[in-house]
Amino acid sequence: MNDIIAIVILGILIVFVSRTPRQYVILWAFATPIFYIIFGFKNLYVSLGFTRVELFSGLLPMVVCIAAWQKLTRNERRRAWKYSPKLWWLFLAYYFLSLFWSDNPGTGIRTVTELAFPSFLYLIAFNVIQNDFHLDRYYKWMMAINITVAVFDLYNAVTGWSMIRHVGSMTEGVIGYRTITAYFYITMATILMMRMMDKFQWHLLALYIVDVFLLLISASRTPTYVFMAGMAIAVLYRRNVKFTVIGALGLALLAGILLLVPMQRKFINSQDKLNMRDSGRSFFQKYFADKAEESPIWGFGAGGTEVYAGWLTQHVTLVGAPHNEYLRVRFDGGMIGLILFYIGLGDLVLRGLLWGRGLKEYFPYKAILVMTPIMFAISCTNDNTFFYFYVFTEYLFVFMGFGARLCYEERVRQGREDLVLEPEEITQIKEQMGIEPQAMLPAT
Repeated sequence: MNDIIAIVILGILIVFVSRTPRQYVILWAFATPIFYIIFGFKNLYVSLGFTRVELFSGLLPMVVCIAAWQKLTRNERRRAWKYSPKLWWLFLAYYFLSLFWSDNPGTGIRTVTELAFPSFLYLIAFNVIQNDFHLDRYYKWMMAINITVAVFDLYNAVTGWSMIRHVGSMTEGVIGYRTITAYFYITMATILMMRMMDKFQWHLLALYIVDVFLLLISASRTPTYVFMAGMAIAVLYRRNVKFTVIGALGLALLAGILLLVPMQRKFINSQDKLNMRDSGRSFFQKYFADKAEESPIWGFGAGGTEVYAGWLTQHVTLVGAPHNEYLRVRFDGGMIGLILFYIGLGDLVLRGLLWGRGLKEYFPYKAILVMTPIMFAISCTNDNTFFYFYVFTEYLFVFMGFGARLCYEERVRQGREDLVLEPEEITQIKEQMGIEPQAMLPAT
């Protein structure tokens, strides 16, 4: 019965996705948590024969990517590929190939999808904004979706404490809800920081302060550390004395608050060190670290972690995953996969530094090209970030896609890149902006 309901809902959504203007198709991906959390459709699965895929975090993202990709022209796809991180794609290709030697390809497909979907959004985001015409609308929609879902998610976290009292310990469900909420607040904080770097406004600062306060209340460690690292990079990268001083004081104040809040033990243990132990994670991580040493150099294959997690989740902890995504990659992809993973992340950062160097305007996007891959890498050190792609990773890759696009357009203005448009592209730009596009060359 659930499969029938899921298929009907998916069919309805496909109609809406197909009728959405191409500039805003990506917003359907951001809306995934609305169905996933607010409407309670978390357990709607569709059987593909070899595995069951969750509708809103599995099939819907694929539908969005396919629909958006089909709306792009041949030239747009070529340009997006040129400005995409090739070494990151190399890692994804290897991780996909590891399915062929996996004992659990059904679950492995889910993990690969959780990485591939945000990466494809990078290519799509590169083409949907067409200058900065749509950026302001994206800001507003992203904020509206984030705030709506975060409020409902925080409510789930608060009411979940009754479950904690009942079972006498923290459970994965409550931990997960608080973590999801925290990642929403990170995303909102990143958006607000970008806006304030571009143009400071007091109401944005007020909303930013409320957002940070709620992040602390959610008391999820890794998202908080990721947020602080990202903000520190933005402050330093701005290279403005006033901005740097205010930002440094703000970060120092935040660090001080962590020592005073009632949930301080979530962040600092009794030895005044970073608290890295919670809900059986340390046991889980040691188990996977030891087991990974037994794997061949190419690993156990994507999905392998869930095979070995079965006994632990039944007898030791409800965490359910290695929680260190770099450890998942090490376990599934072996040392080869882990090396490719970090090389791919390095490629993202270096490309951001290279392209952002020539970007005169839109400083927030110059910073985002450096901030977001580092934030993603830090998150992967002590969290199951792949699972939270719909509240965190997909936003990061979309931001990077926007930033890469603006860098590309700056290179066109500087004469360092040729702009070759097909007739349908010229028509699209005229319709979107209502002006005659500049610097157009005949299609070749």
